[in-house]
Amino acid sequence: MTPTDGVDGRASTSASASALAASLDVLRVSQVDSQRLDVELLDTLNGQLSRVVDAVVDPSGEFSTRKSAEIKLFLDLGLFVCTTAMNRPTPGQDLMNLRFRDEREWSSDSPGAIDVATVKTGVEGSGLTVTQRLILGFVRCAAGYAWGSWQRKMLRERFDEGNRDEWRYKAWKWSQRIENAHATASFINFCVFLKNGRYPTLIERAVSARLVYQRPSMARVVDFEYLNQQLAWRELSELVLFTLPYLYSSRVRSLFGALSMATSRTRSSVDAVGHTATNDESSTTSRRRVIQAFRCSACASREPIHPFVAEPCGHPYCYYCLRARMLEQRLDCRCVRCSKPVKEMRRLATLSS
Repeated sequence: MTPTDGVDGRASTSASASALAASLDVLRVSQVDSQRLDVELLDTLNGQLSRVVDAVVDPSGEFSTRKSAEIKLFLDLGLFVCTTAMNRPTPGQDLMNLRFRDEREWSSDSPGAIDVATVKTGVEGSGLTVTQRLILGFVRCAAGYAWGSWQRKMLRERFDEGNRDEWRYKAWKWSQRIENAHATASFINFCVFLKNGRYPTLIERAVSARLVYQRPSMARVVDFEYLNQQLAWRELSELVLFTLPYLYSSRVRSLFGALSMATSRTRSSVDAVGHTATNDESSTTSRRRVIQAFRCSACASREPIHPFVAEPCGHPYCYYCLRARMLEQRLDCRCVRCSKPVKEMRRLATLSS
């Protein structure tokens, strides 16, 4: 075989490898879901770690709030070191049966292109190199923390309110331009990802780190039926949470009150006389409770949404106001009006039948 034939053979092999890599179709929803699962895992760990820090360091919760960025950086580094840095899939990627692969091996102009003769399923290929892993870790952990700290510094020192000739205002303007450019590039990259199914993020495209299946015989570990059930339950829960406050509005209560009054008028006169004292007493009690719940103690709303009372003082609150206050001040929650300790919350009955 002549040298020209050898070069042509290597070129055809590289071109075949590139075509085979392009034909590999990895579910786009699996790639997006893997990232979402990792984010939700980190959020859960962040909440648990913040509670531990509050219990050990500062029961008031100010320390965890002040160091929230550092706690997130610690969790991001921990996840990266235990997974991507060791060429292992993240928990989200593992559930979606995915892993990172160095896509440069499948490029036609790569000197170490993979041999097509050894390819059987199209998901072969080595993991990321040390340089690729370091770049991914730096961008996802250190660069994200540094950019967030810079944004908080600009907001805290109000760079946008300075003189247009000052460096603070210019730095704020350039930061806005960089952020807008990154958002635009991310949007364009995601549109390209929806078309060809490769590189859902910019950093993965920059370092040629492609998500492929770990095991070609199984598309994903989490079944579609289970995911559909979770999605249906989440949508139902959001619908209930959205409609529940409206059930306690004055119009709905007046409608039910009118219906109950129309029903009570059809009763016999004997039953009405026999239960006059009881009805008057319950009506007086309900009216008193309605008047008591006329204004929320926290937000001063004239009509508390889902009214509850603080025990033992009995002052009315919106459910969300009182619940948020009890969560923020777990150890020493006090009433806004009387400053007495709040031990528990009780639903306020406001029916005036």
